[in-house]
Amino acid sequence: MGVVMRRLFWAAGLCLLPWIAVLGTTLPDVVQAQHWRLAWTGFDAVEAAGLLVTAWLLGRDDPRTPLVATATATLLLADAWFDVVTAGDDVVFSLLMAALEVPLALACLSVAAPRPVARV
Repeated sequence: MGVVMRRLFWAAGLCLLPWIAVLGTTLPDVVQAQHWRLAWTGFDAVEAAGLLVTAWLLGRDDPRTPLVATATATLLLADAWFDVVTAGDDVVFSLLMAALEVPLALACLSVAAPRPVARV
């Protein structure tokens, strides 16, 4: 199964490269979005849930903690990216938010990093 999944991921990643070029040349610079408020509040709610579940699992020394912490870090980094690239005139606030989200993501990744096993 590992070989099949690896090939699937290679194929999917390579197939995305021409699609990225299409998007980069055809998408408009400015668009009006539907449900913008719902999208961002929902995204931040999932981030909050990820941080809270990470804290809870960490307190229980649960082996699932790295998985949740990694997912939460991914969400935080994506949020920081979109905050900055969609900032418009409010770039200072967006940069401040990213300055909070990126360190939080790094903290999550530090929780997810494998720990060395102590030898007795």
